Amino acid sequence: MKKKWLIVVLLLGLAILGGFYYSYSMQIKEYNNRNFKISYDNTWKVLDDKNVLSLEHKKSHSKVKVQCKILADNYIDTPLSDLISDIMDSIEEQNKEYELISSANITDKYEAYSFLYEYDMEQALVNIYKKDSKLIIVYYEANSEYYDIVLDSVDSMLDSLEIITGEKVN
Repeated sequence: MKKKWLIVVLLLGLAILGGFYYSYSMQIKEYNNRNFKISYDNTWKVLDDKNVLSLEHKKSHSKVKVQCKILADNYIDTPLSDLISDIMDSIEEQNKEYELISSANITDKYEAYSFLYEYDMEQALVNIYKKDSKLIIVYYEANSEYYDIVLDSVDSMLDSLEIITGEKVN
């Protein structure tokens, strides 16, 4: 009977130590430029790209790209819903193999839309956010085998997104 309790206590201790190690080893990094801030964990590595934040997941090789597009002055007050059709046409023109699986208007801190695509053995999530004259477009591409596994990490990134703009001048 004592052996069983000893084994249970040892296993519980190992589980607790493993949890502490995992939380200690999981470091959060922040990318910040004049257009946006976003946080990501250390399971991602930054790829060298000057105009776009490009991240690659170290184990699954999934990719996240975050880019900012500046709208012309006459579009600052235009709702994203009025622009989304043209934006999606452009994305689908560049990625003809994409098949749209679902789309949603995201109720978030920004006007935002989310689109899920599938092609071959890949899935791609495209989220588009608008604040004042800035559009932030986030692409997440992963092999279908890893898509859901890495999605929690991507969701944390998306939750951390902050669009940096000055105050609107009328």
